[in-house]
Amino acid sequence: MDDHFRETLYTIDTKGRRKWVYAHLVAGKFIKSRAVVAYLLMALYLLMPWISINGKQGVLLNIYERRFIFFGLELWATDTIFLFLTLGFFAITLFFVTAMLGRLWCGWACPETVFLEFLFRPIERLIEGPPAKRIRLDQQPWNFEKIFKKGLKHLLCAAFAWVLASTALAYFIGREPLLAMMEGSPLDHLGPFVMTLILMGVMGFQFGWFREQFCTVLCPYARFQSVMMDQDSLVIGYDPGRGEPRGKAARGAKEPDNGDCIDCGLCVRVCPTGIDIRNGLQLECVACAACVDACNSIMDKMGWARGLIRYDTENRLQGRTTHFLRPRLFVYATLLVLYLSAFGYFLSVRQPDDLEVVRATKETPFTIAENVITNHFTMRLSNKSDRPMNFKLAPAADPRFEVVLPLTETVVMPGKIQELPLFVRFGRGVLDHGKGALDITVSRDGAPDRVLKAKLLGPNE
Repeated sequence: MDDHFRETLYTIDTKGRRKWVYAHLVAGKFIKSRAVVAYLLMALYLLMPWISINGKQGVLLNIYERRFIFFGLELWATDTIFLFLTLGFFAITLFFVTAMLGRLWCGWACPETVFLEFLFRPIERLIEGPPAKRIRLDQQPWNFEKIFKKGLKHLLCAAFAWVLASTALAYFIGREPLLAMMEGSPLDHLGPFVMTLILMGVMGFQFGWFREQFCTVLCPYARFQSVMMDQDSLVIGYDPGRGEPRGKAARGAKEPDNGDCIDCGLCVRVCPTGIDIRNGLQLECVACAACVDACNSIMDKMGWARGLIRYDTENRLQGRTTHFLRPRLFVYATLLVLYLSAFGYFLSVRQPDDLEVVRATKETPFTIAENVITNHFTMRLSNKSDRPMNFKLAPAADPRFEVVLPLTETVVMPGKIQELPLFVRFGRGVLDHGKGALDITVSRDGAPDRVLKAKLLGPNE
């Protein structure tokens, strides 16, 4: 097996210049299955901001207001435990899926693959034609045909990029604000408008020019796989025991000493990253199975069995036994169960409100005037439910402290936060070594009373 391929990238020539990949379109069961998955994922991405679940946007990631909604579950900035558990769950899921199924994510569900292979590249094929015509078009001087085709392609791609960018914006600012902004002038909403243009520019650069270079040069997942995969992970591989030595053959007949590979090169021409899968497992392989469909079509024409290139494990490709149940999979599965259990537990004990007393910002811890010490706090009442909440506030009756609170009863609307100023005044010598606390009882309909502590500070005397 030729091993020189490991010294350089397929898409870079000996002088360091990029070699453009003109991937051929191939028919087969895997490309059809990937298309179904890709268009379902696109539909999910485009529709989730517009779907209402329990009266809320399907998915909302409002970083500015620190509100996050996932399929009816609304999380706030104070729900950091759920963020930790979610990130941990997805990380362990990545390890588990990669250890078992290899880079199936890359070829089937990664946004780079989904949008490039099933949205932008089909537009390119529709307008510019198959690879031979695209090569000829790129090499010819600028004329009416080239200007028209390139212009139309970029116009259509820009239109779809606008839809994708606007949808991304809906995830972060909400669908109603987005629609309201679209009805007005871009100058009235310059920030979101500029962000949309930036996203369109990034997509134009990525899907129009950088393309497979992201997978082979920038994406860290390709590097992670080296430590997450083993000899029993699912990969796309070439069976050298069956295919070698290579040689040309007529349908149904071949030289006795030759393998099944007729060295047609179709597996290379259909690869979106330009690699030769016959050289073995490579960093650039995204497990898209285009080479599998291509090789199977040749095997069908030759009248031979399919599977010369196939989804398999390295152990099985080398004639060894595959061990599906492995210690690392048990470890990953156990961690996933623990993360899910912890998520369910914290969700079950999660309060629909969030109450806290914090010291007022941009002020000194306390002030002294005429031997009277004043502490300034902010009471923050957060309603994380979908119904109004009536709060009653009752500071402890302590003759040592004078409490100034503008409201002792208030209604907080769903998804809102109300802040109330709180002043506590007391004389010198009241606190023990300059520290103390005032209890504030908070009552809410249908919930047990809770006691908040305002931590008082004063001179240490």
